[in-house]
Amino acid sequence: MRILSAIARRGHGWLEAVLLPALAVLVTWRLDPGDPLLLRQPFPWLLVIPLLIALRYEFLPALLSSLVLASTFLWHPYPVSQALTVSAGVLLVALIGAEFASYWSRREASRGLQEQITATRLRQLADDLYITRICLDRLEQSLLYQPISARSALQELHRALDAAQGEFGQEVLSRILYFLNQLAGVQRASWYRLRRDAAHPELLAALGQNSIWRPDDPVLRAAVASGESRCLADLDLSRVEHYLAVHVHAASGAERQFLCIEDMSFFAINREHLQVVEVLFQYLCGYRDALARGRPILAQWPDCPVEFATVLLQLARLARLVPAAGMLIRYEFRPGDDAEHIVARIQNLRRGMDMLWVHREPGRLRMIALLPFAGASAAEGYLRRIETEQCRYYAESWAKAFLAYRLCTVDARDVALQLRAVLAPGGT
Repeated sequence: MRILSAIARRGHGWLEAVLLPALAVLVTWRLDPGDPLLLRQPFPWLLVIPLLIALRYEFLPALLSSLVLASTFLWHPYPVSQALTVSAGVLLVALIGAEFASYWSRREASRGLQEQITATRLRQLADDLYITRICLDRLEQSLLYQPISARSALQELHRALDAAQGEFGQEVLSRILYFLNQLAGVQRASWYRLRRDAAHPELLAALGQNSIWRPDDPVLRAAVASGESRCLADLDLSRVEHYLAVHVHAASGAERQFLCIEDMSFFAINREHLQVVEVLFQYLCGYRDALARGRPILAQWPDCPVEFATVLLQLARLARLVPAAGMLIRYEFRPGDDAEHIVARIQNLRRGMDMLWVHREPGRLRMIALLPFAGASAAEGYLRRIETEQCRYYAESWAKAFLAYRLCTVDARDVALQLRAVLAPGGT
């Protein structure tokens, strides 16, 4: 119980805790000087005030409002026995209301964080699906001087961001703009960074003839005001002033990234190509944000997937509010062809939001599965599914390569400590 340590969540809670009961007692005393607390009425309405305060601000403000009401016994001749009974009842009601308010606030905070994590994963999955569609539509599209697929280009950009430790330097952004030029027909564009405390943005990279920041452009004004990407079609403008589209990414909080498109190839000026630019822009910015959040983990385990690290960090935050934020399952194998075959089969069994990490060390190969929002029963189901699969398809390889497995609950401890515990030798 957090009752005795509960503090008002809003600064005006203490003021309400004093003024509401005091004004109520004053009004009832003027109306009925013989019974200011309305204890002789069919229902003691004034005693509802501590309950309302407890539901809104938890225990301590409710206790203060109860004391204000109880001060009436000091100047009005109520019987002592009645005063003790009423005081005990009010205190009990305040305790019950405060406990309900505390439980409800924890549930609301947990639900909000779960929705945030789920929305993030769904957005990532949607972006991945759209990127896959682009790759299939434009597979092996000829760029200048050499044929290359969209998938290969994205992989190169990922590697460039990894090498730059998630920083949008001029070299990385120039490669991104060149990729957008070949994929979506972007002819002139500028990439800006606007810090929270800065009055003017910083130009990071440009494609084509370099232009200045145009704060009077209607598309840019709409994007800055809404904090979301905008294009000409969204605003129903009859003519182009400077920008065809302005793409905005503000997930990092301390700064915002702007991609301002000034000119595109004639046949590329349509909603599909602008959507391609938007998805690629948000996808790469989101990958950069994920690198920043998972940098402490990636520094210790460079082979850890970025999404695995970021989702585990989010689940560790969630574990402070709920008891079952997720599970970690570690399989340990002897390195070799048998182990690689088993890992490939298990990766094909990945469902929904499950994340996998294959960690190789001298003398052993470990595969860690992260099951978000899963409890012990879900982890047992995962283990049984793997056991059924290995008995049916690769029992002999399993007998040769399998060493042990370990099951761990994601908790609120430091994520690095939890990963060390999962990767520690031994297990069942």
